[in-house]
Amino acid sequence: MSPPTRPLRRPGPPPSLLHEFERAGLLDGLSGPDRSARMGVLNTLIEDGASVDDLRGAARGDRLAHVLLEHALSPKGRYSIDDIARKVGVTVDDARRWFRAIGRGASADGTFYDDGDLDLARGLEQYRDLGLDESAIFAAARVLGRNLWTVAGAADSLLQERLEATREHPEVALRYAVEMRRIVDFEAQILAHLIATALRHQLRSDAVGIAGDANLQVRGAQEVGVCFADLVGFTLLGEQAEPADLGRVAERLDLVATDLVSPPVRLVKTIGDAVMMVSPDPNALAHVALDLVQAARAEGLPQLRAGIAWGTAVPSAGDWFGRPVAMAGRVVTVAPSQEVVVTGEFYDELDSDEFWGEPAGSHRLEGIDAPQKLFGIGRRSVA
Repeated sequence: MSPPTRPLRRPGPPPSLLHEFERAGLLDGLSGPDRSARMGVLNTLIEDGASVDDLRGAARGDRLAHVLLEHALSPKGRYSIDDIARKVGVTVDDARRWFRAIGRGASADGTFYDDGDLDLARGLEQYRDLGLDESAIFAAARVLGRNLWTVAGAADSLLQERLEATREHPEVALRYAVEMRRIVDFEAQILAHLIATALRHQLRSDAVGIAGDANLQVRGAQEVGVCFADLVGFTLLGEQAEPADLGRVAERLDLVATDLVSPPVRLVKTIGDAVMMVSPDPNALAHVALDLVQAARAEGLPQLRAGIAWGTAVPSAGDWFGRPVAMAGRVVTVAPSQEVVVTGEFYDELDSDEFWGEPAGSHRLEGIDAPQKLFGIGRRSVA
């Protein structure tokens, strides 16, 4: 939920406050319209609870524009955590635990919360009213909380270049504050639509899994292919390259994988130099894995390799667990650069008219008792 819109006022400060601004050096070197605009910014921040000392420190660090946006996106709270719990009808411990799980945070420092936070807390009761499992509710909330920080970071990067340009002119940030509110509203619409779409795909996948094997005893268990693909030599690169360079490499891998993956293949997560994908369709997963190896080469990334296994796995809180997950993680470690290597079980599921395979030897994989016969795969040429 986006914060309630508050008018960004720009009246002149009272004489006593104007004198404090001048003494603090906050108006140095400014005259005419520039001075008036700066006073409007300072006065807005004072009315939102900032002190002159806060503003002096922000000005010294060229952060007035950032502080203005922070205040514009942080409406003043009027509820304590006890008020929130009482209004919603949950215990204070539950309210704190819910806020921490969902990424809102709940400290004991006298923090006050707003109406949006009250709605967040009501979400817990609404989930409970649906009769959902308590541990699953909080597990899902933790996944959402972790990933919302990633979403917020991506949105923040959209305006960072503009914010850098406002270091000398923080009054321009008055306009950006309005834009930020629009971005918050837009991000909320995107998330609502994508979550609904993803749930539809997941429910359809669940239905296929249940229909395909009525004897499965574990709730949600499905026969799926699991693929891990990682960048060869990334550890060595980490010893030689700057952290920022490593981050750019990992980001490019994430971008390439995201561009290639579409249902019925799902990108589960990226883990630094690796990506994890799952699919109930072995042919679709094999195509994506081969495409990813080729795309990494075309993008000039370090050489990529992939390992795929097939078996029964269970989805939980956005991740997957089970033997094929562990197996795929082991297979990729023995795969040669720029190749896709699969287990015998996965190879048997592939359409032989679409893919060829050749033995890649028998391997003893860490944590796996019996030696595993592996196969390298590729696409057959289309006539």
